[in-house]
Amino acid sequence: MVKTELKRAFISKSFLLACGIAFAMLAIGGLEYINYALHPSKGIVRVWWQIYIESLFFGMTSLLGGFYTIIVMIPYVLSYRRERDSGYRQLILLKSSRRAYLGAKMLAVAASAFASMLLSNLCWMLVCRFVLGETDPMYDRFRHIIDFALPLYDNYPGWYMVMYAVHASVLGAIFAIAGLGLSAVIKNRYLALFLPFCYCIFSSSVLSSIDNSFAAFDLLSIQLCQFGALGYWGIPIYETVLLAVGLGLFLGGDYHAGKA
Repeated sequence: MVKTELKRAFISKSFLLACGIAFAMLAIGGLEYINYALHPSKGIVRVWWQIYIESLFFGMTSLLGGFYTIIVMIPYVLSYRRERDSGYRQLILLKSSRRAYLGAKMLAVAASAFASMLLSNLCWMLVCRFVLGETDPMYDRFRHIIDFALPLYDNYPGWYMVMYAVHASVLGAIFAIAGLGLSAVIKNRYLALFLPFCYCIFSSSVLSSIDNSFAAFDLLSIQLCQFGALGYWGIPIYETVLLAVGLGLFLGGDYHAGKA
């Protein structure tokens, strides 16, 4: 069951579409540096890891930080609702246990979201490293604001950026599980995809006025989370609560669907 679900999640046009959209958004965030690469005489010099981090969430043209909650839903989140509405879920349960089916579905949803974010980020990181950027730290204008894992940033900036890519991917997987949970309790499947994005807007505009730790958009940037009352601990706490809510909604929604 797990192998089948993972194969369906990864070998699909939706997975490739999510990777392509995420990569395109990173590229839009780096348009300034693409322009420099095409016209070196403009004189814009940035170290490659600065280009990557600006493309991800710091730059004025960065898009992925605002739309990743929708992108990670694309690969496989809607599969459960389609199977439930079509009756295919019942057919699967005749051949497998409910526990095995739900476990495989959650794993496939989380894994496909994680992989789509990670692959797009790593590919863009390679473009930044070998096409757009320099490696001379003297041009690095981010050094003075880095205070999370500073020794790693100073000694291994490449791995520091990989840390950010992995964190973005984990966050994407968690939001995908949240979307899966919403799809189990909300009949309109597309509304289930859009609600996490609406929540991010609400938390970042309203809840953040209570404390910065509640701003969901800031979760992508570990640096920004230092300003909340919970500090860096706000990230794992936020993600754990969000994951628990998503799992609870999914298991509860499927249970009631089976009773109906």
